[in-house]
Amino acid sequence: MRLAVLAFVMPLVLLGCQGGGSDALQGRVDSLQAANQTLERRVQALQDSLRRATGGQETTLDPPVYFPSGSAWLFNDAKTRLDEYAETLQQQYPDAEFRIQGYTDSVPIGPTLQDTYPSNWYLSAQRAAAVAHYLDTEHGVRTNSLEIEAFGPRTPVGPNESPEGRRQNRRVEIVVESGS
Repeated sequence: MRLAVLAFVMPLVLLGCQGGGSDALQGRVDSLQAANQTLERRVQALQDSLRRATGGQETTLDPPVYFPSGSAWLFNDAKTRLDEYAETLQQQYPDAEFRIQGYTDSVPIGPTLQDTYPSNWYLSAQRAAAVAHYLDTEHGVRTNSLEIEAFGPRTPVGPNESPEGRRQNRRVEIVVESGS
């Protein structure tokens, strides 16, 4: 959504730079930012109404699966947690749909890892895919419409300025839609 708005905004900004004053340009920018916020609120409202219409109640399995910096590999503690979650999904939510959401901290991908993970967004997608693959291959846990979502550093739960905050942000969450 933001990309579409940005693609619309950039030509207007460039045209504004060619003529008119900075006040007119600032007015256009303010107007477009307000329009973007309105669109974001409408999208959120539509998503919320869709969830209500389908009776969707969401449960996020807690705690998340955490990852080391710059990695999408599942180590023993992550596998142990996923083994527990597989049992929970099979016993408590046997017919539920679920989404796997990947996140990262805001530390840029270093040059030695850029061939493997070109961006934090890509890394978050790889983390979510690793969790989905493990649940499927090791436990046969799958749904008809499994969704993997990659958020990169966009939705932190901890401050990226501290090591503990960054650790909390390098996570994968499993969201169960129990009202499906």
